[in-house]
Amino acid sequence: MRTHLAKQDLPSPFVQKTSKAQGIAISFLAIGYVLIELFNLAFLENLVSILIITVIIGILPRMNGAVKNISVLLLVAGITFMIYYDATLQQWLESVRSNLTLVAIFLFSPLMGIPVRTGNYVDSLKLVFSKNMNRPTFFFLGTTLLTHVLGTVLNVGSISIVHELSKASKIKAARMVANAINRGFITTVFWSPYFSAMALILSTLPLKWGSIVLYSIGLAVIANIVSFLIEKPYKLRVQDEESGSIHDGNNLLKKEKRKVVELFFLLFLMIAGILVVEMFTAFSMTLIICLFSLIFPIIWCSGKREGTSYIKEIHTHIFTGTPRMKNEIVLFLIAGFFSSSIVHSNISDFLVDGVNGIFPEGSIAIAYLLSALIVISAVIGLHPIIVVSILASSINPSMIGFSPEFYAVLLLSSWGISNTISPATTVNNILANLFQSDLMDVSFRWNLKFALVMFMIIPLYLKLIGI
Repeated sequence: MRTHLAKQDLPSPFVQKTSKAQGIAISFLAIGYVLIELFNLAFLENLVSILIITVIIGILPRMNGAVKNISVLLLVAGITFMIYYDATLQQWLESVRSNLTLVAIFLFSPLMGIPVRTGNYVDSLKLVFSKNMNRPTFFFLGTTLLTHVLGTVLNVGSISIVHELSKASKIKAARMVANAINRGFITTVFWSPYFSAMALILSTLPLKWGSIVLYSIGLAVIANIVSFLIEKPYKLRVQDEESGSIHDGNNLLKKEKRKVVELFFLLFLMIAGILVVEMFTAFSMTLIICLFSLIFPIIWCSGKREGTSYIKEIHTHIFTGTPRMKNEIVLFLIAGFFSSSIVHSNISDFLVDGVNGIFPEGSIAIAYLLSALIVISAVIGLHPIIVVSILASSINPSMIGFSPEFYAVLLLSSWGISNTISPATTVNNILANLFQSDLMDVSFRWNLKFALVMFMIIPLYLKLIGI
């Protein structure tokens, strides 16, 4: 009976073929972005635009739920604006490619997780840190920091890894563990170059990643301190304080410590490498990440003699991982088209005039208003990319009295804190599933105080540092 049911639950050959075709098509979009950036050929741009339209037409009817409804609404609105304002064919094709950079990030950045997964570092982390895992303060801070460090490169993959590590502790308070993982993860959005949020900002605003990274990291540090003070994990009590870790001798422990050091060195190379390339080339940050994500794992896995594992990881990513992200990718593409249609419609001029008419130019009140738009829209179920795409592409920060750096960090950090309280974000849905908790508890109720405090801090921080 079990065998029969298992066979029934398996995807049909048609579904499997469709999923593989979607993975290949999305992969071609990302590769097309790299070719456009490298060779700047008009016919290639038009070809990729046509492929984007084909992908949207092929995937959108198969989508379900709120994501489909929002995507259809944005698509219809975008088409209406483009028709009403007599957009040219070239403007249509350019608008379709507006968020192509995000597709490239979605496809290429997960490749940076291959060296981590093939290196078997998770067991080493569990063994090295198990001795202090039952101390609430160490556990909370360690879980937050580890999620943050791994999340900069592994994105949402870091959540399941750290959750697995947390099982070595006798601390089982779902709220404490979930919040430590959640806050550690969302603060990577503030500054990590491997996130779609950063790709969107860098592709629409005239700045380089290196010009904002230190300001963003500073804000991430403040956010994690606020998180710790709000949760006060040091007030918790663990019934059995004795460590449950098992150590097979000093030699084994030393070996595992070396692997942990190797892991952090690997992560350092991933971050420092792209910063160095950005400093010495004229390439965009997104292109650097795409090329780095393609080349670096090959070099690392070859040096570790993990070539076979690398090939398996690539196959799984293209034919399994990428199709799972198809709904988000279509939403991102349509959101880019919609935001571009607003630019062509000159609605952005009315938006800027309205904001400046209510508040003085450069007023901190404008920063609070824009941040509130992102956070509130996320709470009601809209993905932050929709509002951030509109704000980033349709408002010139100088027109409201802000520098590009100020505006960039404001949008990134607002996106980050909105992720903590939105029931629509991937991180909260994953955590709710892992901890078998109510989604509204994991998102809104457990994180509201943190989000409100950070909402008040962000504009003040940006004004005080004077960017």
